[in-house]
Amino acid sequence: MWIVASYQPVSFFSLRPANATSSGGKTLLVPTPFAIKIALLSAAIRSRGVKEGERLFPFLRDLSLHLEPPEQIIVIKGFGKIRRELKDKNAAEKAARARENKEYPFQPTIAYREYVSYHGTLRLACELPEESPLFPELPALLMQVNYLGKRGGFLQISALPQVTAEPPEGHFVALTAPRQERFAIHGTLQMLDDCGPTLTFARANIYTDERIVLHRDRVLRHVVLPYRLSRSSRGYSWYVRIVEAREPIEGA
Repeated sequence: MWIVASYQPVSFFSLRPANATSSGGKTLLVPTPFAIKIALLSAAIRSRGVKEGERLFPFLRDLSLHLEPPEQIIVIKGFGKIRRELKDKNAAEKAARARENKEYPFQPTIAYREYVSYHGTLRLACELPEESPLFPELPALLMQVNYLGKRGGFLQISALPQVTAEPPEGHFVALTAPRQERFAIHGTLQMLDDCGPTLTFARANIYTDERIVLHRDRVLRHVVLPYRLSRSSRGYSWYVRIVEAREPIEGA
């Protein structure tokens, strides 16, 4: 069975890749499977409690996701002021100068940032068996997701999620498949993180001491998005979706 939700972005989206640093790095063009699943887990905990979130977590972790991105994407580039912790605090002269300037223990600096502006609707298709305990809960959880990526990347669901036995038509991209069977040859490659099969609720819980191990609990998937770079400058990049024949999701 398929459950399809349509969202209308209402603010800029931003989510750095897993290998980006805090002071730089480009943003991803779309939310990752990991971000989507954790957003659904957050919705389950907020509306049903921690125990119910823990019960549903294994089914959310293994959920098969497909995404139809908007028709156009504009990436806005720029620099912003941030404050970074002072390194080498033991250097007396450097620390004293920072205290005089009221910049201790954090110093002002700049960081490169990118923000994505979506032009069009973002559609998410979830594939799961009808007998799954998650199946009756998922439409309500999808309606409670109001931001993805970094906090502030707000979106608004535009209609009730649709439940269908047939794969939805559209320009959907498989986000959780081990490999892409079909992709646009002139598309844009992105490295998206996903929940690994060994990820537990305790490791996903930020309030425990258990840590998520990259490439085991959190895996990286190489996904080619159906976008081509139409125009670019120092301040922005404009991506346009590659138009192909509308077909059902491959391999469904």
